[in-house]
Amino acid sequence: MILKSLVINIDRTSQFPLKQQIINEIKKLISNSLIKAGTALPSSRALAEELGMSRYTVYQAYEELQVQGYLISRQGSYNIVLKRRKEVLFDPRRQSMIAWEKVCSESSKVLFKNYMKNLADIPTRSNKKDSSVINLTEMQLDPSLFPVKSFSRCLKYVVSKNGHEALDFCSPEGNEALRACITQRLRLHSISTREDEILITYGSQQALDLVMRLLCRRNSKVVVELPTYYNIIPLLQFYSASIIGIPMKYDGMDLSQLERVLDNEAVSFVYTVPNFQNPTGLTTSYHHREKLLSICMRHRVPIVEDGFDEEMKYSGKLPLPIKSIDEKNIVIYLGTFSKVLFPGLRIGWITADKECIGRLTALKRFSDLRCENLTQTSLAYFCQQGYYDLHLRRLHRIFRNRLEVALETMKKHFPKTTSWTRPKGGYAIWVKMPRKMTPAELTEFMFKYNVKVSPGSYYFPEQSESEYFRLSIARVGAEDIREGIIRLGQALFNLS
Repeated sequence: MILKSLVINIDRTSQFPLKQQIINEIKKLISNSLIKAGTALPSSRALAEELGMSRYTVYQAYEELQVQGYLISRQGSYNIVLKRRKEVLFDPRRQSMIAWEKVCSESSKVLFKNYMKNLADIPTRSNKKDSSVINLTEMQLDPSLFPVKSFSRCLKYVVSKNGHEALDFCSPEGNEALRACITQRLRLHSISTREDEILITYGSQQALDLVMRLLCRRNSKVVVELPTYYNIIPLLQFYSASIIGIPMKYDGMDLSQLERVLDNEAVSFVYTVPNFQNPTGLTTSYHHREKLLSICMRHRVPIVEDGFDEEMKYSGKLPLPIKSIDEKNIVIYLGTFSKVLFPGLRIGWITADKECIGRLTALKRFSDLRCENLTQTSLAYFCQQGYYDLHLRRLHRIFRNRLEVALETMKKHFPKTTSWTRPKGGYAIWVKMPRKMTPAELTEFMFKYNVKVSPGSYYFPEQSESEYFRLSIARVGAEDIREGIIRLGQALFNLS
């Protein structure tokens, strides 16, 4: 059947182009079965004359309908309506025929289970944003401290002076100028390295992921401090690694226990956070670092040193990184700009033995191909112009005050049945309560006092009850810190 004409509505005052109106009208007629499959539409010339418009407009509309599967056209013939599936409208009740639990990898199920469990641990009402609740859980920098103006100037300069290059990809290793800046900064911490021993990553979490992809085999054993960084636990479980937890003492990981483990187990690597450890806030001594390095050298076990808060030294002199005394190149050192600049910047790095960096670069190359260049170029210029050092000095002054406010307020308002760490930098303080609670119980209890803290059980592989919680001073001002800790004190007195 060949249609000689089409009754379609065209509104010449509409904001939609004529071509799109033709497409929409014909699709509507086909979807409502007013034009059957196999029907031949009028020629583009005939329809154009009927509608009083350019034949080319109709021709383009027919072409678009062919691409979308509504029409088929053969040379020298009409456009024929095809039978096709209807376009699906959103329906929240629609279910997939794929049983995702069955088709997903076992490793992904581990991460999903962990993710869903943490959602379930937090009561819905305490998840809602509420200006009356003081949130002492977040480790991201306070947005009011972002150096937006100076970074904006650097961004504009880079785009105006070298936009074509800055908006192109850079090498998988990362922007050369930024790697040079990181090399210089690491020398301030007595880490002697070269640009070809540095790999730029998408934040320190990607750095951890790459290290695990490199070093973890199925059933690998990995040593971590207990408690440890929360997000390393599900990541290790994803890679099917067995986690060996070594308890933290007042001066760091129990090295006697570590030595016994390494004497009896084949360990892939030892993960440590020597400065302002997350979640405890503890900093290890030089003697502890030297001994840890000696033990791992003796057993030929790599150390993954997480220096995520290395720059946040604002309370006296602190020992140099383990990497600074690493004469045998067994330390893989991780750093990031996210904790001291902008959380959304997502620029971290790894420095390690040149061959190790080459192998890590190969892994990274096949997950993200090339690096984004604009923010890396702008960050390098930001550092070169001295803005980064100015920003750090400002942060040190502000957070030295915030930490003093936190510790003084805890001393005045916390019951004697509690104890806590006294960090020399960073953002985290680790508190021991009078009794154990599950994450859901703790969150619900603290919510009654309009304050949020991070449950201690999150920082152990076996997440159950814990008598600990972590509070953070990263994202709240001094007055909110004081008020939040006063509320915590009231809650803890009622818990005693």
